[in-house]
Amino acid sequence: MQHFFETHVLIVGGGPAGTSAALSLLKYSNLKVVIVEETNLETIKIGEQVNSSIFDLLDYMGIEKENLSPDHFIQGYSNIAAWGSDKMVVRDSIFNTESENFQLNREEFDYLLLEKVAARGALIFPRTKCLNFEQDDKNYWTVKLKHDIKGNFTVRAKYLIDATGRSGSVGRKLGIESKRYDELTAIGKFLHVKASQQVKQDIIIEAVEDGWWYCATLPNQKMTLTFFSDAAIIRKKRLEKIENWNDMLSKTKYIKHKIAPAESQGKPWVRNAFSQISNVLSKNNFVAVGDAIASFDPISSMGIGFAINSACNAAKAIIDADLGHERTFSNYQENINAIYRQYIETKAFFYKKEQRWHEAPFWQNRL
Repeated sequence: MQHFFETHVLIVGGGPAGTSAALSLLKYSNLKVVIVEETNLETIKIGEQVNSSIFDLLDYMGIEKENLSPDHFIQGYSNIAAWGSDKMVVRDSIFNTESENFQLNREEFDYLLLEKVAARGALIFPRTKCLNFEQDDKNYWTVKLKHDIKGNFTVRAKYLIDATGRSGSVGRKLGIESKRYDELTAIGKFLHVKASQQVKQDIIIEAVEDGWWYCATLPNQKMTLTFFSDAAIIRKKRLEKIENWNDMLSKTKYIKHKIAPAESQGKPWVRNAFSQISNVLSKNNFVAVGDAIASFDPISSMGIGFAINSACNAAKAIIDADLGHERTFSNYQENINAIYRQYIETKAFFYKKEQRWHEAPFWQNRL
């Protein structure tokens, strides 16, 4: 027998964007929420820098700063970069003018949000794949799903939220229009620092001919090391092979010394990091949040902050639409478009500051 669930809002994706949308809906309305997540919630989470404004967003969703564990954040003491010069200088994020910043423990942070969602009564289905989406003449969604153990079931919802990250898998299945601006890809590793070793809590960025390196200290004696380049360059140089990765790492001026006290954990992982924006207005009662609506170059430090902010705004659009207000989804999309236009201009200006390899393919692609 196939199970059937009815809800007001179905959210596909259990990351920070999806859970933030759920928390906002649950706090500011009586709408019922279901979250489905394709993974087992144990995939690799990449640490991220955030500024103090994240605490205002969490407070908006009903999570007070005093209730956060030290495992969720560590104070960021410095943020330095060799960008535009081979000398290290203090770097501000291209959108972050605040001096106070924090390094986020993504694994702990993501679980915190999920726990809060479950505590407020939402249903969460991990390891669940969306098979089919149908919308009737009243704009209600019927979504067929498959759990890897419990089998097939169906959810009927008035509103559908795509929170599937850069893949935007729901939007792609629905034929949502999107525009991609580059093919930036991240390839990285997690490093472990022995308890006897003292490592400065900072973030280092180092530009090189084929892209740029990012290294950050995380909580619990961990570090994250990531190289950002175009997908074609990573394939050509076969950087997924550890010997090629190590060879490129050995040519850095600062990063190789930063990670000297650390031990490598596992082989390099690869993640998409391209810039992309979607337009969700072709479907009624549908909205995307986080990277599924707009994804940003990691150099902007906009990832988590934007994910949560967009989710809160999308939740408000749904709540207002359910109360009968007009243009709520149009206003949401127009706000996203305005943010993205400013981002594209600022990103181009920031990349132009690096002229040492202006004829190299990676930097040419960003002119």
